[in-house]
Amino acid sequence: MIGIPPWRRTATHPWGLALCLALAHGLLALVAAARENTMAPSQLRSLSPPVRLPNGEEFRTWTPTLRFSRTYYVNGRAAGASDENPGTKSKPFRTIGKAAAVLRPGERVVVAAGVYRERVAPARGGTGPDAMIGYHADGAVTIKGSQVLAEPWSRSQRKPPASGGTDDIWAALLPEKYFDEAGENPFKTPNVSPEQFGHMPWATRWRGRKPYTLPCGLVLQSGRRLRQVHDYADLHRERGTFWVTPGGTKLYVRPLTKGMPGPGTIEITVRGEVFAPRKRGLGYIHLKGFTIEHAGNVFPMPQHGAVSVARGHHWVIEDCTVRQVNAVGIDIGVQQYWEKPIPKLFGHHIVRRNTVTDCGVCGIAGLRTTACLIEDNILLRNAFHPVRNYYETGAIKTHHNTDTLIRRNLIVGTLNGPGIWMDYTNVNSRCTRNVLIDNDVLNGAIFIEASARPNRIDHNVIWGTKGNGIYEHDSRGQTIAHNLVARSSGAGICLRGKVTDRTPHNEPNTGGFHRAVNNILVDNKNPVEARGPDNVLAGNLTEGVAVTFDPETLTLTWQVTGKVAACDAVPGLDRDFHSRSYRGKTRWPGPFGKPPGERTTVVLWDSRIHHRGSENSEGKRQEAPE
Repeated sequence: MIGIPPWRRTATHPWGLALCLALAHGLLALVAAARENTMAPSQLRSLSPPVRLPNGEEFRTWTPTLRFSRTYYVNGRAAGASDENPGTKSKPFRTIGKAAAVLRPGERVVVAAGVYRERVAPARGGTGPDAMIGYHADGAVTIKGSQVLAEPWSRSQRKPPASGGTDDIWAALLPEKYFDEAGENPFKTPNVSPEQFGHMPWATRWRGRKPYTLPCGLVLQSGRRLRQVHDYADLHRERGTFWVTPGGTKLYVRPLTKGMPGPGTIEITVRGEVFAPRKRGLGYIHLKGFTIEHAGNVFPMPQHGAVSVARGHHWVIEDCTVRQVNAVGIDIGVQQYWEKPIPKLFGHHIVRRNTVTDCGVCGIAGLRTTACLIEDNILLRNAFHPVRNYYETGAIKTHHNTDTLIRRNLIVGTLNGPGIWMDYTNVNSRCTRNVLIDNDVLNGAIFIEASARPNRIDHNVIWGTKGNGIYEHDSRGQTIAHNLVARSSGAGICLRGKVTDRTPHNEPNTGGFHRAVNNILVDNKNPVEARGPDNVLAGNLTEGVAVTFDPETLTLTWQVTGKVAACDAVPGLDRDFHSRSYRGKTRWPGPFGKPPGERTTVVLWDSRIHHRGSENSEGKRQEAPE
């Protein structure tokens, strides 16, 4: 069963002049150059079935040719494993980092099952779809950004609060020896540094305040993340918490169960990134099948993920699990708008069939995501830090999407941000066939912001949102069609109109001119709230629909009572939620085609379908002899 999060408080979204100035400073420069990138001219192929973007063109993506001239092997548990070995199957490397240092275009490494505590920093990328560099897991392979804390524990000698407390608080030192290899210490690094705040004037009001000033290290007991509290006294209020002294030299924990933590049960994060090149701009890297966890990374901006493309291009990240991360799970963008020059080649990433859970700020993040495909991922319980008004949170938060497709993702239990946030000057991108369940959101489960070029949000299913279902502001001319939004505490669709003085695409910010059509909007606080001029609201079904949802099986049962008027077709939307072709020009409200006259159950997500290997999956592998 997928866990459903508790409802936390909702929040307002007061944008100001500082945000406008910051975006004008950096992101407008990105807009001007948005189409400098061209997709690789070779190896482009259609999806099956084809998918159309808002401009009517077909979304086509590149395909890696995973044939390798040489395969290296890593097996950290094998007798005789050594980084002095040649990396053959019989004489494997001990660390993945060694393989990362020697791999060249057209080569790969196969990693045997086990736990590897290291940062993997690829030294180079591939040179094209037919000369990738591959990192492939063979079995259950976990790469951790943590180390086991082996220091002795003693009962805390600090005074309890005047109101009384517990004696079940334990202390241990955090010596520098744990951080020497990584060259960084998350327990001496704040979540947001003064330098970061200097680039984010919209966040100025949070300067000097917790949790932004708290260290970005995580502490885990027997694999379960402890919650960092603001002050020592807070440990007396709740079990399963930790606190670190200023300067990061001593750790205090109140364990999950009574008594001193047992040997080997406490892990501390010692690095901010786990799989990330130190050299920027590498391309054509294929990462498949790993579990990557325990990153003590800083809050965005910049976006530094536990898995990071580091301003690279043409990565494939698939079938991985990324979890228990302080800030960003996977970053696929240029990371920060203020670092110049912006690379000439970026984006074109494929991120599919991953499970991304328990990331503190963002699950998948990208600044300037061009020609990317984000599909069939499962994102659970992300944005756990209570920093929704910091405005960088969400399960998927991508800025400046251009020719990008976000589809068929399952997003459940986002705590302090949207399920999908398409932020600022999006162009010709599509968000379709996603399933979003019980998200406690900032503004909307799906949020498109500050965009005056056509984009589409269609055929999504949104259930139980604490906030609005689909939300926009500072945008113009967006299409929101054939979605089902039910049980939202706000509006099913909120077209808020102009909120700030920003000028997306250097054009007047008028709001309006949206097309919200052919949606099913039931059991929400309001079906539609619409501001701004010349919005088209037609064909939406807002009553006479009984809908129930089973969170254990992810099935939706619905029934329409009474007559339902047919709708006009939306050009380019030629298939329903299950990719079945529409026939003729007649449409019916909602994502599933013609509404049934009797009770009908629809499977919203089936891992046997979504995780079976998509139509763009790898070619046959060819291994060289040892």
